[in-house]
Amino acid sequence: MIWGHRVRRMGAAWAALALLAGLVGCVAVPTAGPIRKVEGQRFSCQNCVNVEVGPPSPGADQQEIVDNYLRATSNYQPNYSIAKQFLTKAAAKDWSPEGEAKIYRRRSLTASGGQVILEGQLIGNLDEHRSYTAADDPLTVSFRLAKEEGEWRIAEPPKGLLIAESSFTRFYSSYTLYFVSNGHLVPEPIHLPNLLSQANTASALIKALLAGPSDWLRPAVRSAIPPNTELSGDAVTIIDGVANVPLNDPVRRLDDEQRQLMAAQVIHTLRKRVGIRGVLFTVDQQPLRMPGGDETSFVVPVEAIPSKLDPIPFVAGDQLYAVRSGAVQKVRAGSAPPAVEPVAGAFGKARFPIDSLAVSFDNTDLAVVSDARTALRRGPTESDEKVRTVLSGQRNLLRPQFSRDGELWVIGGAPGKQRMTVFSDGSRQINVPAPALLNLGEITAFRISPDGSRMALIRKLSGTTQLGLARINRGDKITVDGWREVDTTQTSRPRLVRMQDVAWIDATELMVLGSPSSAFAPQTYRISQDASSITGGGVSTSRDAEELSVLLRTQTAIVVGKSGQSYRIDAGQLTPFVDKVSAVAYPG
Repeated sequence: MIWGHRVRRMGAAWAALALLAGLVGCVAVPTAGPIRKVEGQRFSCQNCVNVEVGPPSPGADQQEIVDNYLRATSNYQPNYSIAKQFLTKAAAKDWSPEGEAKIYRRRSLTASGGQVILEGQLIGNLDEHRSYTAADDPLTVSFRLAKEEGEWRIAEPPKGLLIAESSFTRFYSSYTLYFVSNGHLVPEPIHLPNLLSQANTASALIKALLAGPSDWLRPAVRSAIPPNTELSGDAVTIIDGVANVPLNDPVRRLDDEQRQLMAAQVIHTLRKRVGIRGVLFTVDQQPLRMPGGDETSFVVPVEAIPSKLDPIPFVAGDQLYAVRSGAVQKVRAGSAPPAVEPVAGAFGKARFPIDSLAVSFDNTDLAVVSDARTALRRGPTESDEKVRTVLSGQRNLLRPQFSRDGELWVIGGAPGKQRMTVFSDGSRQINVPAPALLNLGEITAFRISPDGSRMALIRKLSGTTQLGLARINRGDKITVDGWREVDTTQTSRPRLVRMQDVAWIDATELMVLGSPSSAFAPQTYRISQDASSITGGGVSTSRDAEELSVLLRTQTAIVVGKSGQSYRIDAGQLTPFVDKVSAVAYPG
């Protein structure tokens, strides 16, 4: 796409923004660097977030010193210069705010001798990549203080930052970085302070992107951006909705395919939260030619990124399929009551006792588990072509799923001895090694992420259910590993203990069907993949609800109960839907 106007030349106009000095090679949050005035900005500090504490008061006691230090680390400020003033000179020199951060809820702060003890609850952790992990553990932190020039100062501060839960909730936000797997963009949420300048936010995000994925995600993804690529001058600048991203020499060596992927990573990272309409890449202050870029201005518009790279793939229509009386039927939701009609072929003629159902993203193929969960069959949605049995003689096969690339996945077997199988290229069977997931407890439900790089699972273990994520690694062979629990039992959020089913509702958020205990009817919960946000949908379903299907495009959900009654959840409203249903599936 060619833009109809030239983007003004870079130079002095690009220079008048704040410079951010992030963490070299590992951290995205800007913590140092000069703050320069931007034309039109009225804030004396563009990066500061609710800094409510000043330097130490003369004669302050030990508890007051620690109390104000905690306030200073909870409120973001470049280089945390205020927080460092509560430390001894030696401690201030060694202390770095750029490592991990702990989010906590305080219960008490007491002084004893030369120490001050913080007692509280650990709510979550941010690693050096600012990737969040939920926690719900007791927290005890000891501060050793010493007199320096007659004033109390902290001689041994904890590593990294301590951020009060209230400050984290009010002044931090979730952002998303994008990496690459199997030719698609893969999102990774991170948490950063709410910087007041749009350009500073963009700078922090690009520095985080250049630092690479978290340790957990790294085995499953790659970045098209070469190693040792840096943000020249530490600053992204934005003029008229165009972000200028100045990079150093390694990006010159990229071919066109790699440059397109790099542009996709950058544009998707900036587009949603910064609101850009295009990106200009420069090296040594010279524009870098990019595929899809304007021939005159070199700007790559957001529309130039191919939709095939999107983390959420195109889904062919909103057709819902249901199993009624053993036959697969199409459900026409536009009428009241919804009209149903059988699909063509054997699946529509109730020739198999069907237990569960899946539909491909392109709406061309059906897969069913049948025969008391011992067989997996596959056939077309719209023809009488023969149904193929692709797996038989198994036990306890779970509901199958198609990936966006047409793979067909299924898990089956006895608890502790389950096996994961993928059918690729139509019928080629691949046994996927996943011992860390399948040899402990029992997987009862799974859903592959829209981008195909992660898997959400529900696992029964020691009489409880757990929600977790795993990586799908696609190298010479497919492996699944990296179990990462999504904590649904945090005391500070809606507690979810009993879980029946799970689905992805967008690239980083799950919908879970479950309840706080067996005494409550299941309802739908929205859960971010890092458990930083858990929201009860306020939609209680029938007490026997057990299966969930979600249409990605609209986030419409269908819930099915053991009694055969289904319910439609749309915009938070629950309405009875089709009856005599044993299974449902949207494409994908």
